Amino acid sequence: MRWDRLFDDLEAQAEEIEREERDALADELRDGDWAETGWRDLLGGVVTLELVGGARLTGTVTLVNQTLLQVAGDRADHVVSAGAVSVVHAAERRADGTGRVAAALGWGHVFRALRDAGQDVVLHLVDGGSREGVVAAVGADFVRVVTPAGLAQDVVWAAIAVVSGRT
Repeated sequence: MRWDRLFDDLEAQAEEIEREERDALADELRDGDWAETGWRDLLGGVVTLELVGGARLTGTVTLVNQTLLQVAGDRADHVVSAGAVSVVHAAERRADGTGRVAAALGWGHVFRALRDAGQDVVLHLVDGGSREGVVAAVGADFVRVVTPAGLAQDVVWAAIAVVSGRT
């Protein structure tokens, strides 16, 4: 009887050690998974983004690549510069994989499509300012926007945080 208790105690200790080792391995694997996960990988479904300068934007993420995020809002669609995002709230799920074409899209593609549509746009700048008008021309690193008053302004892509248009 005494031997039975001794073996039961030893078996319980062995099981406890095995659980601790398994839990430690699971923690290491989880840490490794997080270490390989970028913030863009988490952008799926409905999100709220805090942008440089304090602006907030909520909507459904429809495209993510290294340069841009496309977010469909209630009243407008937005294309956001990845460099203008400071905090992500409420990501529902991981982002869907990006195809080769979507991964290559940049500001030039966005502005040429807006120009061809003749749609009014609002450019929200990283300094908190904004410009409103119609895209007239797309350069290598800038966009020319003609304001409702007819004034042409060349806006450098690096200054753009978000481009919004009506849906």
